[in-house]
Amino acid sequence: MKKFTLLLCTTYILMSCLSTTKTPMTAFIVKNTSDKPISFTASVIKMSVTFGTQEITRSFTVKPHDSMIARQTYFKRDGDNPQRWFTKFEIFPVDGIMMSKPEKSENWIKGEKDKVPTYTFTLNK
Repeated sequence: MKKFTLLLCTTYILMSCLSTTKTPMTAFIVKNTSDKPISFTASVIKMSVTFGTQEITRSFTVKPHDSMIARQTYFKRDGDNPQRWFTKFEIFPVDGIMMSKPEKSENWIKGEKDKVPTYTFTLNK
């Protein structure tokens, strides 16, 4: 029984390592082109063997004329729908600045940086 359990664990580890090498690392970048800082919160689903599936929410502030990585992960599915990689994406309003809608896929511009596929979302129009 111990040999079977060891073999099962080893197989699981090898399979998980192999599956991540075939999917590219992808970065989701949020950009602010305005003269004011813009804050937002983003939520993602995290899957864990120990804790199961849970939603994690983080707050971000992007400085004027700057950008930041909101999420970096391996692609597995929904690669052409970057807006689905966040369960919630709330931008806090700033006076005098029109905000883009993160739920629209056309607002996420696909690109590549250092051979890493990227999706860039500009917070303001």
